[in-house]
Amino acid sequence: MPSGGITASMVPKIMQELGNDIVIGSGGGIHAHPNGPVAGGKAFRQSIEATMKGISLEEYAKTHKELAASIQTWMDPFKKGV
Repeated sequence: MPSGGITASMVPKIMQELGNDIVIGSGGGIHAHPNGPVAGGKAFRQSIEATMKGISLEEYAKTHKELAASIQTWMDPFKKGV
């Protein structure tokens, strides 16, 4: 169960490393979403759906506003090499 600072944009890397049979503990990544916690929950679900369908988050975000807002709010540290 990965947790601590997890945002929707981190889901593909987490699932790549740990597989699909996981629980992702996210607090701030949901509750601090710029459009509120419901949108934060939707963004996480959209990230999971995209990842399981093999669609990049950037592509999926074009038609999923909650995910787009999440990506814009939090840069993905995995892409920055952190």
